[in-house]
Amino acid sequence: MKTFIIVCLFVSTSLLAVSCKKDNLDNPDLKQVNLTEKQKQLVASSNAFGFDFFRKVTEVSGTNSNLMVSPLSVSMALGMTRNGAANSTLSAMTSTLGFSGMSEQEINDSYKYIVQTFASLDPKVKMQIANSIWYRNTFSVEQPFVQANQYYFDATVTPLDFSQASAVDVINSWVKEKTNSLIPKIIDGIPAEAVMYLVNAFYFKGQWKYQFDAKDTRDRTFYVNSGPAIQVPAMVQHATFNYFKGSGFAAIELPYNQGNYTLVVLLPDNGKSASDVISALTLANWNTWSRQFTETDIQLQLPKFKYEYEEKNMQPILTALGMGVAFDSDNADFTRINPNGGLYISKVLHKTFIETNEEGSEATAITAVEVGVTSIGPDQPLYFTVDRPFVYFIQEKSTGTILFIGTVMNPNS
Repeated sequence: MKTFIIVCLFVSTSLLAVSCKKDNLDNPDLKQVNLTEKQKQLVASSNAFGFDFFRKVTEVSGTNSNLMVSPLSVSMALGMTRNGAANSTLSAMTSTLGFSGMSEQEINDSYKYIVQTFASLDPKVKMQIANSIWYRNTFSVEQPFVQANQYYFDATVTPLDFSQASAVDVINSWVKEKTNSLIPKIIDGIPAEAVMYLVNAFYFKGQWKYQFDAKDTRDRTFYVNSGPAIQVPAMVQHATFNYFKGSGFAAIELPYNQGNYTLVVLLPDNGKSASDVISALTLANWNTWSRQFTETDIQLQLPKFKYEYEEKNMQPILTALGMGVAFDSDNADFTRINPNGGLYISKVLHKTFIETNEEGSEATAITAVEVGVTSIGPDQPLYFTVDRPFVYFIQEKSTGTILFIGTVMNPNS
């Protein structure tokens, strides 16, 4: 009988803002995270994978739609799944995620450090990363696979009678609790062939360090790529921000709370496009750019935006990045989940939501991996007017870990 394993990862982020205005960016409150060389490699690999993945998503989705992905979500989902891979499948997943040269323990240790450390970086930021494994109580799972996810990802492991309707409620209740009700459910039912769900929930709630005053928000012009210009609600603020002028774009960094988490906006120059920025957005380039941000007096205009994005089939994207064997029903090897073999990744899903306004941003991301088996001048402010499509991401500044990355092509969409 044909069976399959469904592996799901959820990331939910809520960023809620407050008032603050400051004329300089001296930031003694920012907490430095001291990473080992292997942990730095994992962060760099996650970011590099994220940039590559983001470019592929934009190619598949087109550049005229708003989109957002969470590199850390996808990396962590595949990282958990990777603990069940073997032989050439394990090698392909390791290479695609950028972990070549790292031992399995070093990879898992680095994930464990992120899970444990990020939650306590900023006392004013509520952040939680939670993992769980739910499996059919009649299905045999290799204990080393379970134990690795328990220890390194702090996953709770629970056998359930999937034939009972209550099993759906149990899993969805966990999801709702761990995402602060931002994601009330992930499954409507459990197929007869389903034997396992691996779930990761990532919750983040913070506040802007510098406030946008709602009374200053009004409709302003935004120039979309095609068609006439539109009017969108845009926020304004005059403060000192980290700023960088690159070739063909400018970038600004907006901190949350004590500054460990920031929103980076990359605005193409007039005559350039968001696609031009995305094409140049590599790990090497970002590492160079990030070292050149300087404190600058900025008159900022930023549109409010709210949208959701869903990528229902990431197989061609991940295959193009080198992970094709994991989707090959004849050659994939996930015998470290179940030794009988025949397992393969049949589908990878990714869904996100973000809203940014005067109070801050609220964002959610879901990654599901389904595995199947056969059988300016210093005295004048610089005007940073975001009135055309732009690229952005949310990062942890001390380590450089990128949590979300996206484009806004039309703030009203």
